[in-house]
Amino acid sequence: MNNNKQIEQVKSIVLESYGGYDKIQIKQWTLDEFGSSDVRIKVQLCGVNFSDIYTRQGFLRELKTPRVLGTECYGTVEAFGKDVKHLQCGDHVVCYVWTGGLYRETVIVPANNCFLVPESISGQDAIALPANYLTAYLSIFTMGNIQPGDTVLIHSVGGGVGCAATQLAKTIKDITIVGTASDSKHEKLKLNGVSHVLQHDNYVTQAKVVSPMGYDLIIDSIGGPNIKISKTLLKPCGRLVIIGGSCYINGDTLNVFRSLSLKWQTKNLVPETMIEKNISVSGLHLGLLFDSNPNKIHNIMDELFKMLEDKLIKPIIYKILLFDDVIEAQKILAERMNTGKILLKLH
Repeated sequence: MNNNKQIEQVKSIVLESYGGYDKIQIKQWTLDEFGSSDVRIKVQLCGVNFSDIYTRQGFLRELKTPRVLGTECYGTVEAFGKDVKHLQCGDHVVCYVWTGGLYRETVIVPANNCFLVPESISGQDAIALPANYLTAYLSIFTMGNIQPGDTVLIHSVGGGVGCAATQLAKTIKDITIVGTASDSKHEKLKLNGVSHVLQHDNYVTQAKVVSPMGYDLIIDSIGGPNIKISKTLLKPCGRLVIIGGSCYINGDTLNVFRSLSLKWQTKNLVPETMIEKNISVSGLHLGLLFDSNPNKIHNIMDELFKMLEDKLIKPIIYKILLFDDVIEAQKILAERMNTGKILLKLH
């Protein structure tokens, strides 16, 4: 496909400015320019993620508004640039762009941000992989260095990342998984492989009862003051992986001044203390890792596709909503009502 300078607009989900749900508009928006290393995709499904809530509320100020939301989509290749060698028209692909721009009927995406989906894998399963399963894989295996016999604590174990991390951890022998979630989710999460589900409000007391010796690995998506608590729950040689800051998402809009002053800052990471307690603390930003080491991400996606085909993992889809119902989808996620993945459907 030749580079076309003609202006083309497509139906998109646009964040007009930082703030509440009223800042989200569904409108026609100019399609990005098509380049030699790009792919044009007719979108069928989009994944709903906390990153879009962070963006809407202004937590990520480097992402200027107005902008199109959406970090992942699934669809069919309609055209590809002359430098694209691994994709053809008609291929099914799943795409991930951490800065957004994928909530559209048609998208133009760098080919490197697209993953060819094997024919045996459905679109619903494929779209659940990039944000959730990549984060979970890196947290459990790469950063978390999970070992047979480990006891793992996963916060928000009922969310998309939590459900994915549970399934991935269970592929290792003799793993005990403990997680935090609201009461209504407990039975369903046990079916997914969680041994002990704790209530959010008093999880520390419960966590110490369940595993008095502590935890080998903790996946902390809460951030903020909870980092200090997580450190105290680690065993010697325990690993803490910080993957988010959901403690700042409480309500429709962000308390900007409080969040900007506290964001990603803590007095709890003191090297001397970590040395004395023989613990390690690491952080994960999937998007920036993708930017710096895309080959690593592609290799992990290949492994996830294989695990899907081998039935070692199976994404839990909580609800599929229409594209126009994006605000409802964000509310479900922000209020932690979901168990598993929320999707938006276009076609």
